[in-house]
Amino acid sequence: QLATGEIKETLNTKHKTDSIRGRLITMKRSLIHCIQQCHRTRHQITANPLSNQYITARHQTRTIGTSNATHHKHAHQAILHDIHPQHLYQIINDVDQYQHFLPYCNESKILQKSPCGTMYDAVLRVGLPGLSNYHLMEEKYVSRVKMIPPPDAAAASDADFYDADAPLMWTVEAKSIKSQLFESLKSRWQLTFANTQDEIIFDHEGSVGIKKKLACSVNFEVEMEVSNPLISLTLDQVLKDVARKQVEAFEKRCNEVPFQKQ
Repeated sequence: QLATGEIKETLNTKHKTDSIRGRLITMKRSLIHCIQQCHRTRHQITANPLSNQYITARHQTRTIGTSNATHHKHAHQAILHDIHPQHLYQIINDVDQYQHFLPYCNESKILQKSPCGTMYDAVLRVGLPGLSNYHLMEEKYVSRVKMIPPPDAAAASDADFYDADAPLMWTVEAKSIKSQLFESLKSRWQLTFANTQDEIIFDHEGSVGIKKKLACSVNFEVEMEVSNPLISLTLDQVLKDVARKQVEAFEKRCNEVPFQKQ
């Protein structure tokens, strides 16, 4: 009876080991399949009129909200001194220039604009750090961008300080409508005047005055949903750093390109 019990225990242990080994093999095969699928992902994006054609003509684009997708979200706040919110708003919407100053952006172009000029489709080709020896993290996708200026944009461009009684906000929202690697990719910029400390100024006659220092308050949010486990793991490690570097690049661009009041 003792020998029989030992035999049964040995068989049960072997059965559990085989079961675990089988699961590991299945996971390995799934991971290899994801890598191979990403390597085969190559597509050409063509310019079509600004309409739902981009939505209905998506080819091999995964369904947004897939049950096995992992959600990533990060928000970055900053105060940019001596920068008008509308100036940054203009730089953000100058998508064609992204490839010349924005980290990880290898291609950028506005495809079509709406007749009212407050919405456009843009194509971006980006590469994220973390898997630089592979091409898994380079993606070319189309986003639909919505521009939301303050109600009176002309008057807002003449303002230069924070006013609690009449707060002004410039918003830029983007959402991917054609992507291979991302189930969903969203971003939102919210720009306002920062509530800075008063600055003492002197005019040419020697009179003393008080003025608010010009500064832009930035709230930049990015959300992603991905199914590929390698990409998901990489995003956990680099998303915060990428968001920070993007805001810094836009700040530097504002200091290089003069502000054009509208």
